[in-house]
Amino acid sequence: MAPDTTAIDEIREIENRIIAFIQNELLGTDATVDRTDDLLSGDLLDSIGVLRLSVFVEDEFQLKVQPADYVIENFQNAAVIADFVRRTGPKAKHPQNESG
Repeated sequence: MAPDTTAIDEIREIENRIIAFIQNELLGTDATVDRTDDLLSGDLLDSIGVLRLSVFVEDEFQLKVQPADYVIENFQNAAVIADFVRRTGPKAKHPQNESG
């Protein structure tokens, strides 16, 4: 079965928005971030950066990051953050609302 290109496009869009925020707002340098770069174990984000990123995720994607959600499996890189957004965001909770 072929992958759902709509879902893939949506994930890539989420990843791109997350990467743009990290590069423009958190790093403030000419550094580049790839979708699979480890944000937590290297020199990319400190604890304040992770908090700012979580606030961005909440605001940008209209979801609430619960205390139990602050685990490496949800914030390790842009790809897993995008997956977290798809799993917990408003569309994931209320898919029937998409059709109007």
